[in-house]
Amino acid sequence: MRRQMLAVPMMLLLCLLCACGGKAQDPLQAPMDHRAALLARGGCAFTLEAQAQTGDRLWPLRLDCELDQDGNGSVTVLAPESIAGIQAVSREDGTRLEYQGVRLALGTLPGTELAPAGAPGRLVRAWSRDWIASAGQESQGLRVCYEDGPVTVLTWFDADNLPLRAELAVDGSLCFSAEIRNFTWKAGIDNETTEENLG
Repeated sequence: MRRQMLAVPMMLLLCLLCACGGKAQDPLQAPMDHRAALLARGGCAFTLEAQAQTGDRLWPLRLDCELDQDGNGSVTVLAPESIAGIQAVSREDGTRLEYQGVRLALGTLPGTELAPAGAPGRLVRAWSRDWIASAGQESQGLRVCYEDGPVTVLTWFDADNLPLRAELAVDGSLCFSAEIRNFTWKAGIDNETTEENLG
């Protein structure tokens, strides 16, 4: 009788331990959760420490970005100092760089018509709608591969599904890479509306 009384709690404990182990979370769930948050919030803001290839020139850039879920918005150049303060108006149909009404041409990323300051918008568009080709854990975080035709965007996420680093390649050639800092969601409120309830 005493042995039976000990066996029941031990079996319950074993069941609880097995349940705690459970299945490992599907790595594709993290980019899907990030996508859902991006769409619900309506966009994000972040700073990039980036390198962009244009022609035979490699541009080191620091960019301050405020973009909606489609990658539209503004990108301000913080460095290099010689062009700091220039603001890019990022749109899916193209990017123009302006400084006090004067436009500046830095060239385009190889294989694209995308200016370097337009690359952050392309990253956001990948996060919000490109096909998620693969995802897997690496030492730097969860690595997610987004694909859209010849364009591949690799992004590494932390444990909170926030991006840490990203790379943009065209036809397998890397043309833009960046460390992502100070990532925040837009101040949208999930699942709420300001419309008056008439019902």
